[in-house]
Parts: sequence; structure tokens; C-alpha cells
Amino acid sequence: MRNDFDFFHQIRVRFGEVDQQGIVYNGNYSIYTDVAFEEYFRAKGHPYKYLAEGESEICHRKYTATYSSSAVYDDLLDVGVRLKEIGTRSFTLIFEIYRAGENELLFDAQSVYVGYDSTNRCSQPISPLMRKLLTE
Repeated sequence: MRNDFDFFHQIRVRFGEVDQQGIVYNGNYSIYTDVAFEEYFRAKGHPYKYLAEGESEICHRKYTATYSSSAVYDDLLDVGVRLKEIGTRSFTLIFEIYRAGENELLFDAQSVYVGYDSTNRCSQPISPLMRKLLTE
């Protein structure tokens, strides 16, 4: 539900993102959520690139999505991001996409992220900074 989100990032649908039917190709919705993910942390003063270069690297563990309606070329989309839950080594974000100014849900997804040690290629606890950014 739109009111459950404090953060939205707007994205305009470009011509190259639609199929022959004029609707957004379903693979692009995950790109929209990735862009909103990065902007979510940028809005908190910590671009994800810098978090990942420090002790706050994470990786995707699971991504589930539901397509409810279609976006089309030139739609202005609001992509909402919010924390669903956080554990010791992982957290789950919820994404919802709406047309700007509308309440009809077009798409929703849940993404599970795991703290990641790229040197040893294994999971690690979520860093204190990442935990702070997610829970503020």
C-alpha cells in the first residue's frame, strides 16, 4: 500500500523499455527497483557504491515479484522502498511501483540481501552502518 512507504524514487519509462505492445518489458521492473535501491541509500547520505567499498557490502539472495498492471511508454513511475525485516546477516526490502499521483499498484517485489565478505566469498553479519541506515 502506497501509504506504507516514506521513500519514493521517480523513474520515467523510456521508449527502449517497452515491447511491441507498448508496455514495459517485465525484466525492466527489476532494473527500476535496483535504481530505487541505490537512490534510497543516496537519500540517506551514503551512496551504495561507497557502502560496498567499505564494510557494508551485500549481495542478493532472493527476489520475488508480482506484476499487477502495466506501465507504458512515458509513464512517470513512483518506486517505493521500505524495510520489511532485518536479521543478523540479512534483510528484506519491499518495493512497490505506482504511476505518479495514482494509488493503483503496478508491481511489487521483495528482495532479500545478505551481508557479504567479498574477500572470502561468504556471508557475514550486516555492518553496523548498514543496520543504522536501514532502521533510521
